[in-house]
Amino acid sequence: MHLKSIIIIILALIINACTKKEESIANQLQIADSYIKTQPQKSLQILDSINNKGLGKGPYFALLYAQAKYRCYITAENDSLIKVAIEHYSTSDTPDMKARTYLVAAQVYKELGMHDVSLDYIHKASECVSNVSDTWISYYIYYLWGRLLREGYDVKSSIDPFELSLLYANELNDTSLVIASLKELCRSYLANNDTITGINKLNHALNLAIETNSNQDLASLYGLKSVTYYMLGSYNEALQFIDRALAYNHLLNGSDTISNLNFKGRLLILTNQLDSAEYYIERGRDTSTLTRANPYYTCMCMLREAQGDYKGALEYSKRHSANLLKIAAGIERDKVARLDKQYNTARIERENSELKIRQQQSWLYILALIIIVGISAFAAYTVYSRRRKQLLDTLRHQSDDINRLQQSAALLMDEKIKASEREMALAAQANDKDQELSTSRALIADLKKRLLLNNRVVKKVQETIDAAKRPKANKQPEPLSDTEILELVAAVNDCYNGFVNSLTAQYPSLTDSEIYLCCLIKIGLDNPGLCAILCISDSALRKRKYRLKSSKFDPVRQFETLDEAIHAIPPFLPHRDNSKA
Repeated sequence: MHLKSIIIIILALIINACTKKEESIANQLQIADSYIKTQPQKSLQILDSINNKGLGKGPYFALLYAQAKYRCYITAENDSLIKVAIEHYSTSDTPDMKARTYLVAAQVYKELGMHDVSLDYIHKASECVSNVSDTWISYYIYYLWGRLLREGYDVKSSIDPFELSLLYANELNDTSLVIASLKELCRSYLANNDTITGINKLNHALNLAIETNSNQDLASLYGLKSVTYYMLGSYNEALQFIDRALAYNHLLNGSDTISNLNFKGRLLILTNQLDSAEYYIERGRDTSTLTRANPYYTCMCMLREAQGDYKGALEYSKRHSANLLKIAAGIERDKVARLDKQYNTARIERENSELKIRQQQSWLYILALIIIVGISAFAAYTVYSRRRKQLLDTLRHQSDDINRLQQSAALLMDEKIKASEREMALAAQANDKDQELSTSRALIADLKKRLLLNNRVVKKVQETIDAAKRPKANKQPEPLSDTEILELVAAVNDCYNGFVNSLTAQYPSLTDSEIYLCCLIKIGLDNPGLCAILCISDSALRKRKYRLKSSKFDPVRQFETLDEAIHAIPPFLPHRDNSKA
C-alpha cells in the first residue's frame, strides 16, 4: 500500500504540471484569438511571445499565427504554418474552424502568388458557409472570393460573391466593411461595362463615408469616382473628384499621394491645361523604384506629345518600355528566389523538426518506461481487487433484482385485477346514468309541450284559429296584444330550447314583428292559421314570408320555404360570457 501511494502521488504531480502548462497556453491562445479581428497587432505580440518560448505548437496556434501575420500585413514566406492547420481542421466537425482555416489558406497562397491554389481553398471555404455561425468569417470568404475571381479576369463571376459579402457586412452592421464591399462591386460592375450600377454602388458608399466622416474612405472613394468619370470620358468631372480625393489625402497625412497627383496631371493634359499638368506630374514624380517610375514616364510621354515635343515623348516612352522589361525580369528573379527560399526554409524546418522529434522521443521513452512500470503494478492490484468486488456485487444485485421483480409482478397482478373490477363498476354506473338521462330528457320534452299547450296565449291563438275556420263567422278575429305577443315569444323560447335566443343570435337584424311571425311558424301554424292570427290575407302573408326569407333568412336560397329555414335553426347554446344575458 505504501508503494501504491507513492506511485499515485508521482503520477498526479506529473499530470498536474502538464495540465497547468497546457491550460496556460490554451488561455493565451484564446486571448490572442479575441484580439485578432479588432487588434491584430496585440494578437501577434501574444503569439510571438508563445513562439519565442518554444511553446508554439498545434494546429490552433498555427492557424492564429498565420492569420495574425496576414492581418498585420506581414507577407508569408512559406506555407508551413497553414499546412499544419489544414491537416487538422480539414477533417474537423466544427464548421467555423474548417471555414476559417480554408479562408486563411486562401489568403496565404494568394500572397505566395499561387492563384489557382488560393482559389481552390476559397471554394472549399464557401462550401462550409451554410453551417458557419460567425458572420465575420462568411463576409471575408465572399470578399476574398470576389477579389480572386476579378484578379483572374473573371469579372462577371466576381459580382455575386461581392454582393453576398455586402449582405454579410450589413448583417454585421459594420460600415467600413459595407463600404469596402460597395467599392469592390463598383469596380466589378464598371469592368463588366455596367456603368449605371457601378456608379450607384459608388454613390451609396460615398453617402455612408460622409455619414461616418471617414476621411480615409472618402479619399479612396473620390479617387475611384474620378477614375470612373475618366473611363466615361467626362474629364472635367473627373478632375473635380480627384481634387476632392487629394484634399482628403492631405487631411489624412498632410501630403498628397503620388498616384493621385499623376492621375490629376493626366486629366489636366486631357483638358488641355498643359502648364498645370506639368506642375502636378513633377510633384508626383517618384523614381525610387521601377514600378513607381512608370506612371511618371507615362504621363510625361503624354505631356510631351500634347506639347508637340515628339522627341521628348519618344524618350519617355523608351524609358517606360525599359522599365517594363526590367520589372518583368525582376518578377521572374523574385519568383525563382522565392521558390528557392521556400525550398530551403522547408528543408531547414523539416530537419529541425526531425531533430526535435528525436530528442522528444528519447525523453518520452524514458518517461513512458517509468510510467508503464508504475502503472502496471498499480493496475494489476487494482484490477484484481476491483474484479473480485464486482463479482460479489453482481451476485448480490442479481439476487436483489430477482426478489424485487417477483414482488413487482405480484403487485402488478393485484393492481390489474382491481383495475378490471373498477372498470366494470364504472361501465355499469355509466349505463344506469345514460338510461336515467334519456328518461329525464323525454319527460322534460313532454312537459314542455304540455306547458306550451296549456299557455293562456297559445290557447287563445288556437281558439282564434278555430273560430276563423267555422262557417259564417260573424266576428272578425282580434290580433294579440303586445303583452300577449311577448308572453307567446317567451313561452316558445322556453319550450323550444331557447329558440328565440338562437334566432336573434343568428339573425340580429330581425324586428319584433318578424320574431313574432317566426314563433307562430315554430309552434306549427299553417298559412290559414297565420292569416287568422295576423289578420292579413293569404297573398299578403305569402309576400311577407317571401321577403323575410329572401332578405334575412336565406339570400342564397338554401331552403325552399321560410318554414324550412325556421325549423332548421339549431337549439340555443349559451356562451359562458353570456351568463348575464
